[in-house]
Amino acid sequence: MIYIDGVSFGDNYSGHEVITVLRWTENFYTTGTNFSAKYKMVEYVKNHPYGVKTKYYRNGCWYDGEYVRVVDNTYLRTDANDIKADNLGELPEV
Repeated sequence: MIYIDGVSFGDNYSGHEVITVLRWTENFYTTGTNFSAKYKMVEYVKNHPYGVKTKYYRNGCWYDGEYVRVVDNTYLRTDANDIKADNLGELPEV
């Protein structure tokens, strides 16, 4: 399992804010030390539909987030709708 615990944002070609880089780890109990461009994580999630989740650090503890899925071969989301935009919850910006 891969856990995403941080994101970086940038503007896409039409000026909309999108995720550009994700921080991740395979260890649930540590902060991510790996960084991946969004397009690489999109490919990974497409090939491993239940292999990526978010996680959150609050009040000294790690909390399990939701599974990450791909919408329109471009966007990463954790909710059930198909809006063409990134949405991984309230991950911190790195």
